[in-house]
Amino acid sequence: MIHQWEYDSRRLDGFNMPQMMSELERIGNEGWELVLIKNDIDEEGNVTAIFKREKSDTISI
Repeated sequence: MIHQWEYDSRRLDGFNMPQMMSELERIGNEGWELVLIKNDIDEEGNVTAIFKREKSDTISI
């Protein structure tokens, strides 16, 4: 069986840690796993977070 992944990126508040943690928990509850938070803080204090989760379709070999 081969696992296939889907990826998503989202902008998160990089300055308000409690808000960011709440958002990360919500996204995690949707099945997404945090892969990376880029060091790209914009003028509004947002950073890019990259997530992955396993696709529901798997390939059997």
